[in-house]
Amino acid sequence: MTREMGASRHGMMKGVTAAIAMACEGEAKGTQSLDHRPAAEIGSAQGPRVQAQRNFGRLLDRQEEQPSVEEIRALANRMAETPETATDGPADAGMAFLGQFIDHDLTLDATTRLGVAAGRVEDVENFRTPRFDLDSVFGAGPEVDPWLYGQGGEARGLAFGRGWAAGSLGNPLDLQRNCNDRALIGDPRNDENLFVSQLHGRLFVARYNELLAEETGSDEERFEAARTRLRHEYQNRVLTEFLPAVVAPSVLDPMVSGARAGHLPGPVHWGCAPDMPVEFSAAAFRFGHSMIRQSYDLNDAHGTVDVFSPINRGFSPVKREHNLDFARYFGPAAQKSRSIDTRIVRALIELPPNVVSDHPNLAERNMLRGQHTFCLPTGEAAATALGLDVLDPSPDVEALKMTGRTPLWYYLLWEAEQFGGKLGPLGGTLVAGTILNLMLRDPGSILNLPAEASQAVARVA
Repeated sequence: MTREMGASRHGMMKGVTAAIAMACEGEAKGTQSLDHRPAAEIGSAQGPRVQAQRNFGRLLDRQEEQPSVEEIRALANRMAETPETATDGPADAGMAFLGQFIDHDLTLDATTRLGVAAGRVEDVENFRTPRFDLDSVFGAGPEVDPWLYGQGGEARGLAFGRGWAAGSLGNPLDLQRNCNDRALIGDPRNDENLFVSQLHGRLFVARYNELLAEETGSDEERFEAARTRLRHEYQNRVLTEFLPAVVAPSVLDPMVSGARAGHLPGPVHWGCAPDMPVEFSAAAFRFGHSMIRQSYDLNDAHGTVDVFSPINRGFSPVKREHNLDFARYFGPAAQKSRSIDTRIVRALIELPPNVVSDHPNLAERNMLRGQHTFCLPTGEAAATALGLDVLDPSPDVEALKMTGRTPLWYYLLWEAEQFGGKLGPLGGTLVAGTILNLMLRDPGSILNLPAEASQAVARVA
């Protein structure tokens, strides 16, 4: 909102400022403002036994004064990628969709409304477990979610690409589907596009079934052993492939070293941080939207397919001829993601009506969610609160006279531009710190394994 929309001459707030302030009134301050920490900090003997929190929380104080809808829209409209500004980044194309999978495995806000202040974030439920436990793949297990699993001799195997239920097209590499072609998976969002659908099915469901076939013992013993192995492979991929692909090494390396030693370094007081900070879920971990390409090569027969092509309509069967060639998404021959920066491809600036009914600019949606739904601090305020250098404004922010009031999501992208297309000190701290913190708090994670067992996982992966 503009500064003119603050307090009136009678001392009363008006407009959006008042609405946001009233909705957030009484909300707890961020954990960085608290003068105490909980007894069970990460790195302590009690740390790994901290129960996963099934709600959201704040790292930093909420902020009442926010840019207006009009200012956010104007900034978002300046973010459209052009042929002159399109830049490939260092990350493989598949990393953007692995990030989407990670997001769906850690967080699901199903109750707040875009641009409407959420009130106390501590009262907003997270419908995913904030752990790298693959509940988006396994659900609550075969007893609670039997529709994810087989029957008889395959009672512990995950249903995948078999028979009539593999979509109406019978693709053996498609997700298992019901008679309405809806995917039978732990999180329905993992069928919203071709890329995350194939990743979910082939890198996780099919891989688990391979691991299950290698195990011996009772059905329950085989299930637990294969699930644990897949979780550790997944966590190792996050640690050794995903984070290095998206976070600048000067930021990431000390954090990973600290995490492997059992204690994350600052500037965040990770011992009293919530499991799922809204700074992460509503801003920082949405950086992947800037990595999306306008088009992708699927395989030898289908090159240069638009990201919103009918081939990629989501929530529908995948034809055999559209199965991804994963060598084009991960590894030395992979096409690249776009650089993490303040440019977004046209397809995301103009989302089609079948994807959203209003606010079709994804950049605008991200900033409205962060600044108006969750009252996040601006990028400048967040950097100041954590004792980091504040960036000079981007040319677009300066042109719109928004200096000092940059939406957090945009600020993190602008920061990444200064760090070679990877997340910098603020963005990298919020993303890598939250991820590593969750692993440290999980007694079964790869970071809490004995050194020999952890090294064995890395060798296998």
